[in-house]
Amino acid sequence: MIITTTIHMTELNRDREITIYAPDDYATSGRRYPVMYINDGQNAFFDEQAFGGVSWGFLGHKADLIMVAIPCNFGPYMRESEYGVWQTDRHITILETGRPEPGLGGEGDAYVRFIKDELKPFIDREFPTDSDDTAIVGSSAGGNISFYAALRYPEVFSKCAALSCAFWYYPEQYVKLVEGANLEPLQILYMDRGTNEGNGNDFVTNLYNYDMALVHDALMTKEHSDHIDFRIYEGAQHNEGAWRQRVPVFMDLFYK
Repeated sequence: MIITTTIHMTELNRDREITIYAPDDYATSGRRYPVMYINDGQNAFFDEQAFGGVSWGFLGHKADLIMVAIPCNFGPYMRESEYGVWQTDRHITILETGRPEPGLGGEGDAYVRFIKDELKPFIDREFPTDSDDTAIVGSSAGGNISFYAALRYPEVFSKCAALSCAFWYYPEQYVKLVEGANLEPLQILYMDRGTNEGNGNDFVTNLYNYDMALVHDALMTKEHSDHIDFRIYEGAQHNEGAWRQRVPVFMDLFYK
């Protein structure tokens, strides 16, 4: 069953239409369901809505759970703003925009708190959820904000899949986040990268690989680093088609 509804994001003062998948018999089954929050939710279910015409294909996986797809903000550089906890420095800003604009980002923690404090209570109130079994998923900048949510609020988002993270936006800040994080509440943190994240551009691939390695190395020094499952996919590019192939991997880890 697919349900759409509009939620007001109080602190950010904007509305967002979200798409919810729930099992057809959720109201009568007597069961409580885990919930997965999906960033870049326009790519979650339907090819015709997804970037590049390829969705992640979540509807093809018949796990008994509720999935909440949150589309990104399509305004100019607003995806970077909502998925960016900090503002980018001048060099990254120029790399992304081609101009010395004000730094990108800065709304990320408010966005995560919207999910934690407004959207999740709404879903838990309207659906028969297992409120303690909550996952968050995303790729690229959406992977960044999913990773941030899990490390900043691990008691809420105890399962996380952060694919092909663009840590190069804020490598130092993410390493500091890891250093101060408590991994014990995390049940599973799935992370990955492809060896062709630049889609043929070696400079961009190296950006992804180098800063992913910095964050990964910091994670491996932490207590409870055994909660992390990190994988490398040979030849995999940075696109929805590649990420779609990895959905069964983390779905199996989350919902064996």
